[in-house]
Amino acid sequence: MKKKFLYVVNPISGDGDDREEVSDLLCNSLHDVEFQTWETTGKESDPEQIREMLNSNAFDGVLVGGGDGTIKMVVQAIKGMGVPVGIIPLGSANGLATDFGIHGISDACHAIKNGIEKRVDLWDINGELCIHLSDFGFNAGLVRKSSDQEGRGMLSYAKGYLAQLQEIQSYRFRLLEQGDAREVTAKMLVIANAAKYGTGARINPFGDISDGQFEIIALNPEGIDQIISLSISLFKDNIEELDFVKSWSFNELEIENLDGADFQVDGEVMPQTDKVKITKINEPIVFYALE
Repeated sequence: MKKKFLYVVNPISGDGDDREEVSDLLCNSLHDVEFQTWETTGKESDPEQIREMLNSNAFDGVLVGGGDGTIKMVVQAIKGMGVPVGIIPLGSANGLATDFGIHGISDACHAIKNGIEKRVDLWDINGELCIHLSDFGFNAGLVRKSSDQEGRGMLSYAKGYLAQLQEIQSYRFRLLEQGDAREVTAKMLVIANAAKYGTGARINPFGDISDGQFEIIALNPEGIDQIISLSISLFKDNIEELDFVKSWSFNELEIENLDGADFQVDGEVMPQTDKVKITKINEPIVFYALE
């Protein structure tokens, strides 16, 4: 008996992949799966429409064609429903897919057919859903600059990176856990549920996306030599060896942003944020993954 999946696709994600070609590839690779395709509209009603379709049809899972933003919207819609999710990486930001070893459409199909089912913790940050990685400082400023650039994709990212590098600075943060306070100075402070950014840079070799905890990673390189060392270590998977990188694990935390650093949650820049509270959402989501 064929499995039936709801295929939610963002028609404007990424750099204009041929959606019909992607659909044909899915049908050919997943010949034992029946699809019902639904395109997002960008309206606030999208999550509710997805829930209604799942409630009125016997779907075995949801496939998401898009980037991290589309995945976040779908997960927000279906959390608590017990429906597994497959990622079809079509976006300009595919960090979560990268974390699961999915680097293209063929990987996505393999994960759905023969991969593992991975339970993923979800976190609430000031009312925002966090699945992947959030951060203060350098990268959040980069995300803001990239979103201000014309166009989408890696070229926009590269332009934003060069602009942000000229403005790199340290920020002060206060970490508050059950009455204990710790002050941290960092150019970038990461709230890490997952391990990798979409570039493949492994920012969090310390934790597990299913362990009920998240990591706080403080990076404070000084000078161009340490910045280069950090860049190399992110791709060599050994940032824990750098003495200007610190990490702690928590299951709940408050962070005071003392110097007004930029802040982003799963690739979305937030308004000026002076303080965040991070708590666990007791409704994990299962994803099809290769690793």
